[in-house]
Amino acid sequence: MSESTLILKSGSCSWRGCMFCGYGRILGYKPTEENVKREFDEFFSRLGNEVDTVKVFGSGSFLSEKQIPASMRRYFIEKCVQAGVKNLVIESRPEHITEGKLAEFKGLNLTVAIGLEVADDLMLDKINKGFKLKDYEQAVEKLKRGNVKVRTYLLANIPGEKEDTLEKSVNYTLEKSDSIVIINLLPHGNTPLFKLWINGEWNYLSKQEFKEKTKKWTSNSKIEFDAETFKFTPQFPQELKKPLVGVGEEYLTHPYFEVWQDYLTRWYEPPQDRTILFLPCSRKKPYSESETHKKIIEVLEKTNARRKFHEVMLSNAGLIPREFEDKYPFNNYDWDETLETEEVKKRYTEVTENRIVSYLIAHKEYIKQAYCYLKHDSESYQALEKACLKTNVKLTNLLSKQTYEKIKNQKKVLQNPEALKSLEEGLEHAHPT
Repeated sequence: MSESTLILKSGSCSWRGCMFCGYGRILGYKPTEENVKREFDEFFSRLGNEVDTVKVFGSGSFLSEKQIPASMRRYFIEKCVQAGVKNLVIESRPEHITEGKLAEFKGLNLTVAIGLEVADDLMLDKINKGFKLKDYEQAVEKLKRGNVKVRTYLLANIPGEKEDTLEKSVNYTLEKSDSIVIINLLPHGNTPLFKLWINGEWNYLSKQEFKEKTKKWTSNSKIEFDAETFKFTPQFPQELKKPLVGVGEEYLTHPYFEVWQDYLTRWYEPPQDRTILFLPCSRKKPYSESETHKKIIEVLEKTNARRKFHEVMLSNAGLIPREFEDKYPFNNYDWDETLETEEVKKRYTEVTENRIVSYLIAHKEYIKQAYCYLKHDSESYQALEKACLKTNVKLTNLLSKQTYEKIKNQKKVLQNPEALKSLEEGLEHAHPT
């Protein structure tokens, strides 16, 4: 069986209230007949003649006429039949499911997926789902009468759930559904759930934690598992973005930095074919636009080392892999080293050491060796040294101690030609694993 998936731009959901869903809040797209037809035509132009199953995903309900005009719904059905599609899977909230609409899908084996999320009316209220179990049950009855298959989405790890909440939901929906998808709840940036996350009131499950939570159903052929519903990185909505300017505890363990560090240890997968290279931060953001980093990158490219190393910066914001340097809040903070007290320096070293230890342990499978280009008396280097000792990771500073002692009292030490020469020689003799 061959299948094709249509990711549909269909505007904001008719409900737009679920506390966890960012898809339904998508604005800026007007699902006019013209716009929707264009999307459908583009999809069918690529479909070919050998696809017998089509799955449609959008930002709400395919059966909502605010998202898919009725004329375009019928147009889509006609195009499916003409293309020889036999099986069609769409999504809808219960209130949009009517016997009249279902009758239009004649000639197709239709499956309608409903995001129930949890089989508990009190929890449905808490997540602001906008319907009750009776509404779901009535929709299921309509689908069954229309000979339409029922697919139900459930969420693992809903805020406030009890130990047996998911199990009760699975047992409830098994009786009513032809298939179930258990979804790992992840924080969409423009939702109330995201604010719970950054405030420390809720946290997502790692992929391994999700696997553990759902393992009792792995042998059930009716149940599928979705550990990552979207390419998850912390995506702060515009209204939460602000410059993080200051020195001290608030700007060292700020919640915005903390959720990113949690993400980097519990979710992120660094490149396995490169060796970690720790680098300093810079006042200019993103780091790669600073003079120090431009010179470092120039040496890395000159020695053909950039493809061998994974660049990770160390700062008060934590560990920042190069690929995230232009993400908020890493692109909008400022920590003035001249304002550091001895107490602040000590605290910076403690926090940074703990963050590095957590990162190295989380990714110990492929971090056996580390390199850095840091000033030997910097708090970042002291923290890194201690962390590597604790985790048995071999550490090499590509700025030699001899060179550093010679130039440490000069300005812009890491841009110094002698320091950069030490970096170049170190890279040429490095044996990354």
